[in-house]
Amino acid sequence: MPSSQRQDPLPAFRFVVEKEGKAIPQVTRVTGLMLESGLFFPDTPGASLLPVPHVVVQRGVTDDTQLWDWVKMTRKDPTLRYDIRILLMDASGKAFNVWRLVKAYPVRWYGPDLIADTSAVAFEMLELGYERIDWELPDGTSV
Repeated sequence: MPSSQRQDPLPAFRFVVEKEGKAIPQVTRVTGLMLESGLFFPDTPGASLLPVPHVVVQRGVTDDTQLWDWVKMTRKDPTLRYDIRILLMDASGKAFNVWRLVKAYPVRWYGPDLIADTSAVAFEMLELGYERIDWELPDGTSV
């Protein structure tokens, strides 16, 4: 935890997801923030690397095409990567914890489930692969 003075847990609903330092609008959910040891010890001697789990960003469908555009650009240039920052905010709206997905890239885009007999919001999801995940303080210092 960044500060030994913090006693109460932070709520999960105050967060922002940034790409190239700009907030991605309407993000409502981030899942899959996970870090494993990176090693798998099979029954045979030696160790092999575990695959890095993907992070999924979900947002309501709007006229903003940022996620779709990123998928299209990556299909043209598979080497295209961006750092993605996920900022967890405190009660005052200041960033408290930051997770950075280093060299992230779209793995899979999901369009909305369209169901005529509900009034549910249409959501799109983007599944992200990345080189590694870093936990940082708001000033960029590694934890």
